Amino acid sequence: MTTPSPAMRRYRIERYLTEGGMGAIYLGKKLGAVGFERPVVLKQLLPEFTTRPEFRDLFFREARISASLDHVNIVRTYDLVRSDDTLFIVMEYVPGTDLRTISWRARRKRRPLSTAAVLFVAQEILMGLAYMHGKADPHGQSLGIIHRDVSPSNILCSVQGEVKLSDFGIAKATAFASVFYKVRGKVGYMSPEQARSEVIDARSDLFSVAVCVFETFLGSRLFVGDLQTPPEEVYSRELPSLSQLTADIPPELDQVFARALAPDPDSRFQSALEFFQTLRNVTQRYGIGYSTKDLANELNSLLGPDPEKWAHDETVSGDTQKLDLNSAPGQRAQLGKEANPVSSSGYPVPLFPE
Repeated sequence: MTTPSPAMRRYRIERYLTEGGMGAIYLGKKLGAVGFERPVVLKQLLPEFTTRPEFRDLFFREARISASLDHVNIVRTYDLVRSDDTLFIVMEYVPGTDLRTISWRARRKRRPLSTAAVLFVAQEILMGLAYMHGKADPHGQSLGIIHRDVSPSNILCSVQGEVKLSDFGIAKATAFASVFYKVRGKVGYMSPEQARSEVIDARSDLFSVAVCVFETFLGSRLFVGDLQTPPEEVYSRELPSLSQLTADIPPELDQVFARALAPDPDSRFQSALEFFQTLRNVTQRYGIGYSTKDLANELNSLLGPDPEKWAHDETVSGDTQKLDLNSAPGQRAQLGKEANPVSSSGYPVPLFPE
């Protein structure tokens, strides 16, 4: 049996969660003196990619970009460790689930999230993006970080009401230019210019945020297609009026999202801070401000007090809830308990496609 490296002995893998793209995800613990333990998420570069320099490079760059970010609205990266030929990124574990799952559960229960809650989530993510987009090196030079994959599955809400942006697997920084960053985000969430493989900037992330928020209000997908669908077809849908869906949505939001979802980047909000301030002004004018405690209370009421159960819908058959571990290649890290279905960021997988 292979002896773990000194670095890897600082961590213990508790259970397999899921895998996707280049990585397998595990729930683990950081170990310290006198019985100290802290839950963490470990992202392993899959064995079939560890021998390919281009993918190792992409994995290292993901770790460097995410580790450079320290903000309450961004999932933190703590460490990059090697055990023999295996690489792990060690990340913050936040008990909760993603916005995609929350929206699904809310629809199943016919209890949509309140307007105040949705706008609070949006503002929190925009604050994280404002920090990320403005991140500079020690000399004051902008790092030019763009997330490129903002989607409901990467927006995490904790049981304490925290909101965090996760998964920087295809994030791009100016200093880390690579041909492999031509990997595209999710169809229907990436901006029209990103779908056309054009040069993008921070405004592309803002379009993605707007799609996530609009869909949460709408209760269904806004832009639908696949990688073979022409962008002009995907983004041709006329925006429905949010304020006509329910009296709880201020009419002013129709104009806000018409601007946020404009096809032309020059017609959108030009920064995350500008978008944030616009939404904050709306919440103040209509008296629908929210706090982390308010969000925690609403999620607790909707999903229950135990975040481990937030992904599970009692109306769905047990077979849907099971994850087939037998299909996983054999050279994964040593596993413990049977996995529960969770997303690639360590959060429960929703039971509907994105």
